[in-house]
Amino acid sequence: MIKVLELPTDKDLAELSRELWVRKIGHQIRQGDTKQEIFLANPKDYPQLLALVQDWQSGTLAYTVEPEKDYSDGLRKGLMSMKQWPLTAIILLISGLLTALISFEPNPNWLAHFTIVPFEQVNRGLAYLPLWSTLQGGEIWRLITPAFLHFGIMHLIFNSLWVWEMGRLIERQQSSGHLAVLFLVSGIIANLAQYIAGDILFGGLSGVVYALLGYCWFWDRFAARPQFFIRKPVFIILLVWLVFCLVGGASMLGFGGVANAAHVAGLVSGSIWALVSVKLLGKGRSNRHSY
Repeated sequence: MIKVLELPTDKDLAELSRELWVRKIGHQIRQGDTKQEIFLANPKDYPQLLALVQDWQSGTLAYTVEPEKDYSDGLRKGLMSMKQWPLTAIILLISGLLTALISFEPNPNWLAHFTIVPFEQVNRGLAYLPLWSTLQGGEIWRLITPAFLHFGIMHLIFNSLWVWEMGRLIERQQSSGHLAVLFLVSGIIANLAQYIAGDILFGGLSGVVYALLGYCWFWDRFAARPQFFIRKPVFIILLVWLVFCLVGGASMLGFGGVANAAHVAGLVSGSIWALVSVKLLGKGRSNRHSY
């Protein structure tokens, strides 16, 4: 900011300031005991600011009419995103809806429909069926639905941001089909790993997030033609967080239980799927141009 003008304190600069903002001229007005000072963000705007001040002082300032906000523009952009990256949008939409559903119910009735096995509260504990019996009863959806469940808004936002970034990347660079297979395989493996670790009340897209990370990172290292270019600091940060959670750091910070088995299984499954796709299926050969 540089000071460009001083004006008396008896001048009302509200209308001038409004016009400057409408014209996207960054500025700041500082009030003193005997004067008002106008500071400018970009010195290149000084000639235009000076002309506006002169017109304002002479009463000939032509005020710019602010265009009406088109609130439908955000909706249109959202619909366009769903067309460009349909599966990423669907995953996040389902996650948001199911998380809202279980968040606002007083009793865990709906939650019990989407956990890896059905459960009931009995006294101070839980009663539930083994997974194999549940699957024999036809409730196959339970293998994947825990991935959509989140137990808090920050949990949902954190996972959604990563899925939004890496899910779109895979859909754009390869296809929705690639993302669908990776999501199903890694989601099921992560959920099974967490169940084997002795947990039934878990949820979240974290296992999928680590699968997407491992897939994108190791695809670029196995393939003749890199596609995703995940930055090394991003990969390191998520690995550090994984290790931090494994040693109990998240619990010490008050974040509650963390599905560590799902995180590790997701990272391993995504990395192996990249290796299988490139080395065994040949999808990363340099002579291929469509994905």
